[in-house]
Amino acid sequence: MADADAVPDVKVGKNEELAPEHRVRVAVRLRPFNKADKGDTNVCLNVEGNRITADNGQKSSSFTYDYVFHETTQQQVYQVIGETMLQDAFGGYNSTIFAYGQTGSGKTYSMLGAENNPEHEGLLPRICKEMFDLSQELMSEDPTLLIKIQVSFVEVYNEKIRDLLQFEGSGQPATAYTSEDLKDLKLKEDKKHKSFFVDGLSMHTVMNYARIKRLIEDGTVLRTKAETGMNDISSRSHSVFTIFLSQTHEPANPADRDRASRICIVDLAGSERQSKTDLIDAKRQKEAERINMSLLILGRCLNSCSDQSSSNKHIPIRESVLTKMLSDIFGGNAKTLMFAAVSPSMANFGESLSTLQYAYNAKKIKHKAKVNNLGKAIEIKELKEQVKALGKTLIEELEKAAHQKELLDKEIQALNDEKELIASALKSCQEENDLLKEQVAELKRLNKEGVASGAFVRREGSEDRGERVSGDRGTERRPYVEDSDDDENDKEKKLAEVHAELTRKLHLINPTLNSHSMHSHREGGVDTARTSDTTGSTMGSGTTASNEIRSYIGHGAAVYCCSFSPTGERMVSASRDRTLKIWSVKSGNEILTMKGHHGFVLSCCFSPSGNDVVSASDDKTLKIWDARTGKKVLTLKGHNDKVYCCAYSPRGTEIASASCDKTVRIWNAELGKKIITLRGHTSAVFCVNFSHDGTKVVSASDDKTLRVWDWQQSTELNTFQGHTGTVWSCEFNPEDTLILSASMDGTIKLWDVATSFSVRTFRGHSAPVHHALFAKNGTKIISASRDRTLRVWDTESGKVVTTLVGHTNTVYRCCVYNNLILSCSSDDILKVWNLKA
Repeated sequence: MADADAVPDVKVGKNEELAPEHRVRVAVRLRPFNKADKGDTNVCLNVEGNRITADNGQKSSSFTYDYVFHETTQQQVYQVIGETMLQDAFGGYNSTIFAYGQTGSGKTYSMLGAENNPEHEGLLPRICKEMFDLSQELMSEDPTLLIKIQVSFVEVYNEKIRDLLQFEGSGQPATAYTSEDLKDLKLKEDKKHKSFFVDGLSMHTVMNYARIKRLIEDGTVLRTKAETGMNDISSRSHSVFTIFLSQTHEPANPADRDRASRICIVDLAGSERQSKTDLIDAKRQKEAERINMSLLILGRCLNSCSDQSSSNKHIPIRESVLTKMLSDIFGGNAKTLMFAAVSPSMANFGESLSTLQYAYNAKKIKHKAKVNNLGKAIEIKELKEQVKALGKTLIEELEKAAHQKELLDKEIQALNDEKELIASALKSCQEENDLLKEQVAELKRLNKEGVASGAFVRREGSEDRGERVSGDRGTERRPYVEDSDDDENDKEKKLAEVHAELTRKLHLINPTLNSHSMHSHREGGVDTARTSDTTGSTMGSGTTASNEIRSYIGHGAAVYCCSFSPTGERMVSASRDRTLKIWSVKSGNEILTMKGHHGFVLSCCFSPSGNDVVSASDDKTLKIWDARTGKKVLTLKGHNDKVYCCAYSPRGTEIASASCDKTVRIWNAELGKKIITLRGHTSAVFCVNFSHDGTKVVSASDDKTLRVWDWQQSTELNTFQGHTGTVWSCEFNPEDTLILSASMDGTIKLWDVATSFSVRTFRGHSAPVHHALFAKNGTKIISASRDRTLRVWDTESGKVVTTLVGHTNTVYRCCVYNNLILSCSSDDILKVWNLKA
């Protein structure tokens, strides 16, 4: 046997007479005898280099092709065909290969190969594997080069188009569905570009070979197949697997050429004769009729394109869904190769001869393949489309903001009305208090005058309305005057109770309306946080409670992020007022204020040692601060847009950041230098967190997905799809086996890291959920929401244990240390709560 790495000289023939040009190339492969030949070992095909002769004793025809494969391995087929297609794709050309032949001739084996057998892998998996290897090699040579790979997988079944990957991200494995569950899609025409496209087709970005291999396997599972007389597993549909390859440079350089290309691999269902396939089922007969009809129209299109006798020829592309999808092979913008698979058995002479004739005619088709450069016009068009989309989004956001402002105005008006009522009640109480004081003063004056004139004074317990008192003029009776001291004390006590009750009600309505009643004061420029008189208590499973221990006031605008120090003695907060503050958890005192960002501070956290703090801002930078002195240590620059999130690794030697520029970056915490950039998200990235072993990171994005990365290898491991809105937070559980996410769709989801499936969905908040995290070693979950509440959930049952109420606006973030919960809100306040065991 020839060496697997060498291209055989004899059994793989190459047409030397036809120089390479822009025309359809043709390869023919003869399969070995198998049980489909039903014991017939008579050979009807003879191979001599790149020439095949079909002879049944009565009729003989010879054909010459570009490549002929006979008794060759899958690796040898790839070396001749696959490597050329890859070179064309990276050169910017579109490439198409379509496998043609009767059922059971080996088309699917050549294209896809056998499952779980590396030696028998087909052309498609080998191309994909080499594509990723070559991409990594090119990007390592050119650090500015960015290569993005996306795929789609469809089948044409009974002239209907189905997306074989439509259930990706559903949380269920492909084996949970059948081909009957697939929905039909529509094929639409792009008249401007004179092409056709599948409306609603899903596109999947892939970062490694393992991911694309799983997509191929999932799509193959759902492809319609059945047993026939010619084949145990016969494809009952045509399949089209398309790889989209883009090569861009960042930053852009006029000297570099950005290119976009695609590789289209088509596995056609085989032509069938009812007499040979033994089709009795009416459904299978209908499938065979549809297959043969589409292949007949395809053959007519090939003949029309190859007929050079008439310049005004008609190509019946529109007569079939299949030919519309493959319009590029009929003289379009694609380098095309026809892969004909034939049987050497005399019993299949007619079908083999017909396939060879079609393949020979295809050699005469010329195409117009060209390099697909992403020129300035395309970039400008894309930018215009982005501006248009952003304008639409801006209008929607402004409408939402106007509606929210209207609601807030109504709430503020209601609070002001309540405040006026309370102020009026307090004024009435004050007036009553003043009147009582005047009456008490008057009674004291009368009592004093009575004693001075020697009048009788009533003593408690005397029998009559006066009392005899010895004096200079003998025994006299002084008039009775009611003792007013006790009465004054009772009234003052009652007034104090009324005042305290009104003050309590005022605080419940809005804690910011009466800061003096909450004992807030400033000393030496430092805010002393107010302490609530009541801590509240949990009222049972699923109940609403306060559990509030302390409120911290000091920021002049919304507080976006907060975090405990590793010891739990301090906490740090980040605010819209462009500052960070470090607080004493126990005393409530503000310890440090850190200023330096030129935009809103969106995220912050302590280092594992507690000596440093990292912050992220919409000024596109991260900053590292000394948590003991409040001085800036380093500024990390590199992102091209707002930085939404930052997190330390468990060792504290790395920092991860998430940005609106669609990337996640890993930094050296000591030097402030970028280590690696992770790309894959298609929209802004809002959150990033390390796994507890520090080897992986998880990210959450506006593209409604989560992604897990091996950051040291710059590899995407999993993509989690299931949320219907922006995903705002994500984190690993203590064992790194589960991931928790919170979304704008108002739900919290728990994901299995190994399978990428959704394990549980938590519903209960009445508005978007901004943050969720694990507590109590993963047995509890804490969430913060735009509905102004925090909720404590039981991880196992998914039920709400407690709802914490106290904030008067959106709660952005929460964190946990032992039995303490820290939260921050758009009401400018931080609160610490008691997490009941």
